[in-house]
Amino acid sequence: MALEGTIKDFGLPDIFQLIGLQRKTGLLTLNNETSKRLEDRLGNVLVKQGKLSKERLDEALQTQKATLQRLGHVLVTQNYITAKDLKDAIQVQISQTVFKVFRWRDGEYHFAPSDSVEWDRDSFQPLSADYILMEGIRMVDEWPIIEKKIPSMDIVFRPVVDAGMIEVGSAESEEGTAKRSAASSTSKIRLTPEEERIFRKVDGTRTVQGIIDSTGLGEFDTCRILFDLLNRNLISTVGRGVTKEPAASPAARVASATPGYVLAFVALVLAAAGVVAQRGAPFGVVGLPPLLKGSYDLLMQGVSHVRLERLDRAILAYHLNHGAVPHTLEDLVSEGLVDRSYLKDPWERPFHYALTESGYLLSGVDDTGRTTPPVIERVLPPEKP
Repeated sequence: MALEGTIKDFGLPDIFQLIGLQRKTGLLTLNNETSKRLEDRLGNVLVKQGKLSKERLDEALQTQKATLQRLGHVLVTQNYITAKDLKDAIQVQISQTVFKVFRWRDGEYHFAPSDSVEWDRDSFQPLSADYILMEGIRMVDEWPIIEKKIPSMDIVFRPVVDAGMIEVGSAESEEGTAKRSAASSTSKIRLTPEEERIFRKVDGTRTVQGIIDSTGLGEFDTCRILFDLLNRNLISTVGRGVTKEPAASPAARVASATPGYVLAFVALVLAAAGVVAQRGAPFGVVGLPPLLKGSYDLLMQGVSHVRLERLDRAILAYHLNHGAVPHTLEDLVSEGLVDRSYLKDPWERPFHYALTESGYLLSGVDDTGRTTPPVIERVLPPEKP
């Protein structure tokens, strides 16, 4: 039985949550007045990244129109781009799509269950509804805070520190209890490879949109990193520039005639019953049978983890600005580093924050007040006198 309706009446988080809890396989189509086909955006991002010339894109679109083959397949078989270029660009477009559709306030959705879903197995890995939901929640949760400092894509930043002071380190991804040191073994400033890539593009003339186009990381991830660089006083705002919109070629306009985002995802089949949307909590549902409650709790634990990681980054930014850690998490709200909603988990339980001799400890708590994973324990350099 198909599931369809309007996004205004049944929000996207509720849609993905319902489908995810049911563990259905199928095709979800989302459509609104401003939507564009994913492959058109794919071609544009490859051009902006310098991986593909506009002339070759036009040729590929003409071939696609004549053969009805996928644009990505045409580009790779014609040796216009490599298979890795295609996979990287598709990953960016997936992130962009999730980011944009979760901010829609109107539109239509249609989910058609099926035993299997066809997709380009060489270039794309289907997404689970749980993954899409978690990514959407993370982006929607963080964007209002980011937008306060980056209100427009035509903002221009300049570097505050010399590029020679930057040291590239690997991103941390530890499970459970994580002991992390904010101090480097040298006097240099440590950035992740993604942060370093963004920092190198900040030159005092390039707009935020220009940085997005040239790095290929996507709008949300680029703005999130710029936000963190701002909070760490590594870049500063210059003003506003001019973002040029590329003119669409005739071939591109033909290929754009059919609107609509299509997201395919595969999950295990599991029947669900008694799911009722709870409008009081954006991502909550009530009336779940015991079989599904574990899946729902797992999703909410993921939301809690996302908020803890955001609090951790905010505390580090506060420390860099003031030379000391905040006395309470409320200080982060006063500084505009996080929204007050971040101070609690999805069950409305305040996060545990405690100062230690060498840093701080941050974790969730259960209903009895006991510490729950993940636990973030930071060791920081001595505070400024």
